[in-house]
Amino acid sequence: MSTDILNLPIAVQVALASGYAAYMLAFIGQRSHHKTVDVAFVTLMFSMIATAIWTNTAQHGLVSAGVASFLGTSVGGLVWRKWLSKVLQWLLRAANITWSNDDPSALATLSANTSYPVSQIGVQLDDGTWLECVETSRFNDAPYGPCILGMDGDVGLYLTHIEKPDGTRKEMETVHDSECGHRLTYVPASRIRRITLRHLPKISHP
Repeated sequence: MSTDILNLPIAVQVALASGYAAYMLAFIGQRSHHKTVDVAFVTLMFSMIATAIWTNTAQHGLVSAGVASFLGTSVGGLVWRKWLSKVLQWLLRAANITWSNDDPSALATLSANTSYPVSQIGVQLDDGTWLECVETSRFNDAPYGPCILGMDGDVGLYLTHIEKPDGTRKEMETVHDSECGHRLTYVPASRIRRITLRHLPKISHP
């Protein structure tokens, strides 16, 4: 690894480190399709926030300026992920410029969803069997609740019902144990034929 970056001025090092941290936070779970040039320029874009904060806080000392720059830029990344990216998508759609959200897949969009609470999830296996969680709100406070949607198509859910291809339906009474907690069922992508989700209305932001 080259040490050239360590020879840069401290302000530049702080800006780059802060920008990369913000990038990581802003695109966590969505970075798999990013190229090196995407990482570099998005990092530089967030670094501008760090530079602005550094310029206005440097008189208080290097440590204070560095901490303020890093924290402020990281917050900027979180704000982008939570609100600003969605506002931008809404504006582009409202203006009929584009309806694409730039995610690599529909599953990536669903897995990154924090606006529409999942109320039900069903997974159909390759043999026609349905695995269901019919009331995910029961597991909102469970570890990894209410469900997990993997980027490669695998799923983790709290299995409450199984429906066989012949229509036979069974309720799973052991999904919760008062001593051992909730049981999460992992379903590999290779076994999944279809995933269905129900969502409640939007929580708060556009």
